[in-house]
Amino acid sequence: EKSNEITAIPKVLASLDLIDAVVSIDAIGTQTKIAEQIIDQGGHYFLSVKGNQQGLLDDMKHAFKLNKGTVFTDEMESNHGRIETRQCSILPVKGYLLEENLQAWKQVATLIKIQASREIKGVLHQQTRYYISDEEVPQPAYYNSLARGHWGIENHLHWHLDVTFKEDACRARVGNAPLNLSTM
Repeated sequence: EKSNEITAIPKVLASLDLIDAVVSIDAIGTQTKIAEQIIDQGGHYFLSVKGNQQGLLDDMKHAFKLNKGTVFTDEMESNHGRIETRQCSILPVKGYLLEENLQAWKQVATLIKIQASREIKGVLHQQTRYYISDEEVPQPAYYNSLARGHWGIENHLHWHLDVTFKEDACRARVGNAPLNLSTM
């Protein structure tokens, strides 16, 4: 049976106890039905907003142009010649989201913008990410830690798959071979 992440996520969520849990999902899972399911199961959502929700993304970019929101800056220096700075800004949705977006996302309460810059060997790399949440926590540091936690899990899992199972070097790409190897 063919499946994809959008159809698999609701099934996985249904199997979990989400009461008081914060569910963080990449942009592919940023779907109104998924947000609704998380709330209906007693959880909270922290969802990445990208081009697959273009209207919402445009609305958020406009909101942060009007008001930079409450800002938290986190700077860390790495041992490997890398300096990373994250600036997390939050806004309440009321007064900033268009009514259609306000109605579409169950209990959406906070808009989050995280600007990250990394300097690696003198070269500056910048990235801006947007998120929505149903929670109304007034401290941007809280949302910054959710984003860092999400990417920490993602990066650690990928590292483990690559180092332990040499997944990136694997050449099994056709038929059932990739699935068979990933389940071993």
